[in-house]
Amino acid sequence: MIARDSSLPDGVRAELDQLSELQLNDPAWLDFVATATEATVFHLPAWTRVLADTYRYRAVGLATVDEQGRVTAGAPFVRVRRFSGAAWVSLPFSDHCPPLALDRASLGGLAAALSGWTASQGVPVEVRGALPAMPGCQNVAVGVRHVLALDRGVDALRKGLSDTHRRRLRQAEQEGLQVRFGQTAEEMDDFYRLHLLTRHRQGVPVQPRRFFRAIWQRMIAAGHGVVVLVETPSGRSLAGAVVLASKGTAISKFQASDASGWELRPNHLCYWAAIRWALETGHRYFDFGRTETRHAGLQQFKAGWGAEPIPLTYATTGGGGLDVDGPGLLDAAVRQVIRRSPAVVCRTLGSLLYRFAA
Repeated sequence: MIARDSSLPDGVRAELDQLSELQLNDPAWLDFVATATEATVFHLPAWTRVLADTYRYRAVGLATVDEQGRVTAGAPFVRVRRFSGAAWVSLPFSDHCPPLALDRASLGGLAAALSGWTASQGVPVEVRGALPAMPGCQNVAVGVRHVLALDRGVDALRKGLSDTHRRRLRQAEQEGLQVRFGQTAEEMDDFYRLHLLTRHRQGVPVQPRRFFRAIWQRMIAAGHGVVVLVETPSGRSLAGAVVLASKGTAISKFQASDASGWELRPNHLCYWAAIRWALETGHRYFDFGRTETRHAGLQQFKAGWGAEPIPLTYATTGGGGLDVDGPGLLDAAVRQVIRRSPAVVCRTLGSLLYRFAA
């Protein structure tokens, strides 16, 4: 329990006494997440379990609860250990996981309670979404999400593409590339091969294979998404995406490709296929995921699909700088080492470092 703070308004103080740690399978927590209109795929207990299983994080739902035992506000959290110390994060490796609340007053109560939680635990709290402004809480602009509304239908969506995207998509189709929508472990392994190629090319460590196997088991196989693969007529995979979906929104979480096939424009066909999959399976929005402020070229690429940029803000309590999935973990020199080393170096560094980069 969190001690009362007499400096807070009565409506907020009433919530502070009720901050609770809820297990992910607690019926009250499951009901709250299932009915919350602002919930994303990253609020699903299955996603939190992916992170906890892969990196051995302690996972809980931190929530305010009323006298009837009903959750009024909350978010899933895991306790991570960084090189700089421990932190509670909601959630690492998640683009947009804002705190959920029944109303604005409940959200304010949660923000105040989290500040108290920070003080009692002695560790900072980070939320992949905004919190109401109050002492001890800092909101930081980290970039944008590009979100495409799908209510116009496939023909209108295609007409809404930039001239460059339409031309390259047409080229990919004329080259005879094929699309496969997969939900098997083998298809996730096909994607992982492309993911390793991409991370090695970028000079960035790759998440361990067990991370993607957990995504397949708990998310894809459970009906919360699909693996999109673009192949040559002979069956060679050139590009792929892992799309996660819930509550009417499909999000392109991971994308990868084989640079040797770029002249065939497989990436454009991959994105278009993922958009069509989202539309045809009844989703209302397609989310291209987070793009950091400094990546202007990537923002332009995503806007070319007709998607609207939405400012993305993360919140912290308890001081300390915001650490978004380990920015600055590797400097330029180390990136060059990864690019020039065998792929096993990329995989080994990922297995060692990503647990501490959340």
